[in-house]
Amino acid sequence: MQPRYYQSEANQAVWNYLCSNPAGNPLIVLPTGAGKSLVIAMLAKQALEFGARVLILQHRKELIEQTADKIRTLLPGVEVGINSAGLRKYATNDPVILGGIQSVHGKAVKFGRREFVIIDEAHLVSDREESMFQRMLTDLAESNPKLRVAGLTATPYRTGEGPLCGPDKTFQRIVYEAMTGRLIQEGYLCPITNKSADATVNTAEIKQRGGEFIQSEMIKAFEAGDNVRLACLETVARCEGRHSVLIFSAGIHHAEEIGMIISNLTGERVGVVTGDTFAMERAEMLRQFRNQELRWLVNCDV
Repeated sequence: MQPRYYQSEANQAVWNYLCSNPAGNPLIVLPTGAGKSLVIAMLAKQALEFGARVLILQHRKELIEQTADKIRTLLPGVEVGINSAGLRKYATNDPVILGGIQSVHGKAVKFGRREFVIIDEAHLVSDREESMFQRMLTDLAESNPKLRVAGLTATPYRTGEGPLCGPDKTFQRIVYEAMTGRLIQEGYLCPITNKSADATVNTAEIKQRGGEFIQSEMIKAFEAGDNVRLACLETVARCEGRHSVLIFSAGIHHAEEIGMIISNLTGERVGVVTGDTFAMERAEMLRQFRNQELRWLVNCDV
């Protein structure tokens, strides 16, 4: 597996910062689609070479599985454990552990010596001392006085709290940022064409929690009235001639309803992948979609 230049530079920037600063935590900013999972794997590899034990904190089981696969590819022979109630795995002793923050917070003592923590989607880290991330980091630091933390995000700010970096924040400095425009120009990301939809949903009343929309309220808004059917009608019309169409949904029922309506409208098979889809079935649908054997794919939390 050959890293792209910016992935290698991001990894090196973290270690340059950690080696030249006795305290403080670095942050990497990479746009969505730039390949944060491989950077996480590279950071873990370097940490192990320095003799550190690693804990990687993520918030979705799909991300955990994806990152674990990258690390195992980069580090053959290294025991990589997963601690996630959603995946029914509860590893605590492996040199590299990937943990769902909902599963591991409050259980820091179980993971023993951990000198290096990597936090994916670092914009979810709140400054509030009672938050899951802060409690976990505080508990880890009590038994690991040399603990250092590195974060990765596409958005280096948090709604309602401002920039992620600062003297009194979890992270002190952005050590590397890959700009979206440059990665598009260089061919690493697809150029984006953004057009407003005619079938709109009023999201003004949807509340947020931890910097993200509350899912139950979002589902209610998107499924209200005739919203789903109207959105599907417009999507089918606007995607005429498109070879591959990926649709993001607000929830599992919403995804299934979209799949059914579009299939009825087009007479074509529509794949639906959610956090509840069996791993083998999901992998096969993603393979078919990549190979353009499946034109439509509806996604929820994958």
